[in-house]
Amino acid sequence: MRKIFAATFVVAWAICVHAQTIPQANAIDSANAQQDSSKDQKEKTAAGGSDTPLHEGASEFGAFVGGGNGFGKRSATHFFYGGGRWGKVLTDDVLGGWLRGNFEYALEVMPVYSVFQEGENAFGASFTPVILKWNFVHHGKVKPFAAIAGGILITNHDVPTNTNNLNFTPQGGFGVHYLTAPNRAITGEIKYVHVSNASLANQNSGINASIQFTIGYTWFK
Repeated sequence: MRKIFAATFVVAWAICVHAQTIPQANAIDSANAQQDSSKDQKEKTAAGGSDTPLHEGASEFGAFVGGGNGFGKRSATHFFYGGGRWGKVLTDDVLGGWLRGNFEYALEVMPVYSVFQEGENAFGASFTPVILKWNFVHHGKVKPFAAIAGGILITNHDVPTNTNNLNFTPQGGFGVHYLTAPNRAITGEIKYVHVSNASLANQNSGINASIQFTIGYTWFK
């Protein structure tokens, strides 16, 4: 009887020790996994990875207002508009150094577009269906980008006066996203915009040069 009691006690003690060992082992494995994950992230960053929300497959949603001024013979022409933006990052990060970044396709819709000019002021809407962007994936809160784009502008009166109310708007510029949260940013851009009816009308004096600025807020998903 004593032998049976002793054997039972030994087995129970072994079970208790093993039960206490399992959570300790799991805790150690979890800590090691976290350390490995942190190490992998540091190695990726050191090797040229990025902390940007603009990674391959990410989407961009933005709202903005903008305006600008013509130059030369169109220096009396002023622009003001507001709208929204959608974009999709199409590639992984490529290149190296300060050029490291990725390629994004985007579009903009501006349902409010005003042109203040000599003669009759014009009001209408603009659509930019093709925006090609290069996102520089530098670390930190400031994420610069460069873009070229093409769109159309439709107004109730001719722009410029006595030309045509349908114009094309090829453009290019630079901007920055300033991250206010991991997936949100204040976005600003400066761009050169050319306004021309491409000889759809008999008169095509156009607005050969204008500098325009936009400021808005962006959400990344």
